[in-house]
Amino acid sequence: MKQIILLSFTLIVMSGATLWSTVNPGIRPGPQGFSNEERIKLIDEYLTKLSMERNYSGALLIVKDGKALLNKGYGWADKESKIPFTSNTIASIGSITKAFTAAAILKLEEQGKLSVNDPLKKYFPNIPADKAEITIHQLLTHSSGFVEFLEEDGGDYEIIKTDAYLKRAFDSKLQFKPGEKAIYTNVGMSILGIIIEQISGMDYESYLKKHLFSPIGIKNIGYHFPPANNVTIATGYKNGNRWGTHQEYFKRAGGGPYWNLKANGGLEISNDEWLIWINAISNNTILSKASTEKMFAPHVLEEGYAGQSSFGYGCNIMKSRRGTKMIDNGGSNGIYHARMIRLPEEGLVFYMVTNESSVNTNMVLPNVTQLYFQGKIEQDILNAKHGFRDELSEKIYNILDRTNVNNLATELEKEGISVDDDMILLEVGNLLMRESKPDKALLLYKYYTETFPKIVVAWNDMGDVYLSLNKKQEAIHCYQQALKIRPENPRAKASLEKLK
Repeated sequence: MKQIILLSFTLIVMSGATLWSTVNPGIRPGPQGFSNEERIKLIDEYLTKLSMERNYSGALLIVKDGKALLNKGYGWADKESKIPFTSNTIASIGSITKAFTAAAILKLEEQGKLSVNDPLKKYFPNIPADKAEITIHQLLTHSSGFVEFLEEDGGDYEIIKTDAYLKRAFDSKLQFKPGEKAIYTNVGMSILGIIIEQISGMDYESYLKKHLFSPIGIKNIGYHFPPANNVTIATGYKNGNRWGTHQEYFKRAGGGPYWNLKANGGLEISNDEWLIWINAISNNTILSKASTEKMFAPHVLEEGYAGQSSFGYGCNIMKSRRGTKMIDNGGSNGIYHARMIRLPEEGLVFYMVTNESSVNTNMVLPNVTQLYFQGKIEQDILNAKHGFRDELSEKIYNILDRTNVNNLATELEKEGISVDDDMILLEVGNLLMRESKPDKALLLYKYYTETFPKIVVAWNDMGDVYLSLNKKQEAIHCYQQALKIRPENPRAKASLEKLK
């Protein structure tokens, strides 16, 4: 999805990352005789306490050999209306949507309507020459060269229809030669969604429902706009404050979903129906064994992760600490956080979704997996002092934590530190804001926006920092800058409207 925080998908899935390596599902099991019932009791008690004491809300599903060991909601789906979060509550899965897009492509291949080796020129005869030979396989594995977000991307709720989206995508400059490397992109998945519609003659969502979901009994999955009357859709909360739902943002925008979100993110589903899907994939009910193996194969190494992570089709593939295969999907818009981990050799699947940003899946699921495999939490990610998933983030935080630091660029130069990944800075900035250290955060975001001037979330965050310092004109400038980069950006527009 379009919030930069989505990239926690790649930041925390690495089995070699400093913190995640100690808490991933491959950790050695706990004491001999540690039963499933004891594991689940520990987890349930932990999440129940977390919902009462730390405002945790969401749902957890643990599947072992096709059976749900735990399938339960915690906290509130809607705090204001006192609607509890249950296993049947619909919630956004973010970029896990890509897994369904991949499954739809494989279903079309089974139906003889396409091949993953087809080049884009087969479906778009007027495509520019530099993109003509990009294959469906390269779109599925993020090795096409398309950028993550297109220039002038108006955000998740921008009204942009097929022809306009394709023109914007095909006019964009590739970030590398197709097939040369693999770097995460939303654009490629949206193009796959357009191909699904073109070949099937159906709307993307309609194709998924008819050919993937209805045959196995899944009824309530989709973008739910207009909102369905018979389902409870979890309301999103940012640090305890009501953010709303996708449906509310679609309504304000005048409709949806459109291609900045469609097919790459934003689908909503309940835990109950996830259980149906998980078992359908495991049992090769909806896709053939060959297609499932193709989806979960490590096709291309992901750039920047030292050979630790590969892209399958709509997922990441890596090794657990026990050397077993781990299939990972994750997504977020910064409000909703969802994560699915498959451990096929252990017959295990973990899925968690949350609708409160401050105590989210990325913080809680690692603790849950420790409880399952070890019977205790040895390294508490939620309560870690910093919880950084990159050593450089820790270094930058510690530099800013010193006294008499007036310019981050100068300090980094003294240390011989260069930053080429904006997520490093975002992680530090988010923590400083949570810790109510606006002066330190401002130093961080000044450097952030100078080093990465086209990152919308950085300008929005810096606007929030200025507001906390009661510097309204500076805040307005930041939000206006965010709108210049991405017109109709809902966060910047909402902030400016409040300031009026």
